Amino acid sequence: MSDETRGRVPLNEAARSRAAQNVASGAAPGVGPARRVASRRPFGLREQKLAYPDREGYHRHWFNDEPGRIARAGDAGYKQVLDESGKPVSMTVGVARGGGAQIAYLMEIPAEWYREDMAAQESGHRELMDQIREGRVPGGPTGADRQAQYVPRDVGISIREERR
Repeated sequence: MSDETRGRVPLNEAARSRAAQNVASGAAPGVGPARRVASRRPFGLREQKLAYPDREGYHRHWFNDEPGRIARAGDAGYKQVLDESGKPVSMTVGVARGGGAQIAYLMEIPAEWYREDMAAQESGHRELMDQIREGRVPGGPTGADRQAQYVPRDVGISIREERR
């Protein structure tokens, strides 16, 4: 049975017809008809892959779903951000240790708590830097091994810090 008897246009004529439609619609040759999407975002633009709208009064953070990490964030006061359908906002961010998808969940905490946490963290860093300057490295050598470290006596260690 030939193409004509089945009611089909021979392939070369069909290809010519598509090409003519593409030219008329502005599509590239060999590609189907061009379609316009109302909120089209060009592919390949620089954009943040994990961007999500802020919520006033809250600090948002993405947590990888690694054993115990989401529960630990919950213990620190973070709550999962839910989408319009009530499901936790998540995104595939890489490959997990077992070879499957690495999923991250968007969680939030009140901004006041976040600022308190950051102040406590900064205080801990300052304390550690002071100990290093004085030559008292936490977890460093003790007893006879302490003498193996070189720290100028009564001088301490000089560290130049740059503020951001």
